[in-house]
Amino acid sequence: MNQRSRRRHRRNIRRVRQRNRRLLLMAVLMCFIAWAGITNIKKQKEAEESKAAYAEQQKKEEAEKESEKEESKLVLAEESEKDKWYLKLVNAKNPMTEADVPEVETETLDSEGYQVDARIMDDLEDMFAAAREAGRSPMICSAFRSWDTQVSLYQNKISRVMSEDGLNEEDAAIKAATVVAKPGTSEHQVGLALDIVSSEYTNLDEGQMETEDQKWLIENSWKYGFILRYPLDKSDITGVIFEPWHYRYVGKKAAKEITEQNLTLEEYLGAEPVGDPTGDL
Repeated sequence: MNQRSRRRHRRNIRRVRQRNRRLLLMAVLMCFIAWAGITNIKKQKEAEESKAAYAEQQKKEEAEKESEKEESKLVLAEESEKDKWYLKLVNAKNPMTEADVPEVETETLDSEGYQVDARIMDDLEDMFAAAREAGRSPMICSAFRSWDTQVSLYQNKISRVMSEDGLNEEDAAIKAATVVAKPGTSEHQVGLALDIVSSEYTNLDEGQMETEDQKWLIENSWKYGFILRYPLDKSDITGVIFEPWHYRYVGKKAAKEITEQNLTLEEYLGAEPVGDPTGDL
């Protein structure tokens, strides 16, 4: 190989090496660009996820604030009213002894001999008169009960549960109390509660709610100072099973506020919930 050929050969080698370096540099550059792109996409995704999480947290906090606002808007009993006779709270968390059951001046309703606190008589009569004018004919099946009457009803229920369910007396007493209040925990003992059923359907069960008489009472009783005391889906608060026949006098102002806000008497008074009546069964 002559000198000219050797020089040409060396130039070719340099060109190949330069080309290879350029290709390598380009490959490295492409890899860097790809890595940077992937890293950027990952960062963008993380940023978007973080943004979404923050937005969700903000939304949750706003919902909680709105809920707190709604709760703060509730109209509850004024402190000056909570000790009034018509708002007296009687339940398993606020029981009465035989000695501290208030003396009630009762008035007889009808030929059946049912009695109520005389102070609610006018509103009760107005409610039944309005029901009759609307073509309804509800009827009372229980009202004021003396201490001895409540004891008798409770003990009889325990005996029936023991006989029908085969439970011992202690367990039967727990189950009986979900249906018949223990003496000292029944509103009937203060003359402010009535069990009212349809004249066309007298069973004390959820079928009452389907009767026209009961529908009228649920819709209109508040106008006369009465509330459905143990409503649906509130048993964990009242401690009593759903009773679409048990009405309680609370006065017209309280009845309106309780009904409009779908509250129980416990909630309206800011009292401690009683708890699920079947929780110990």
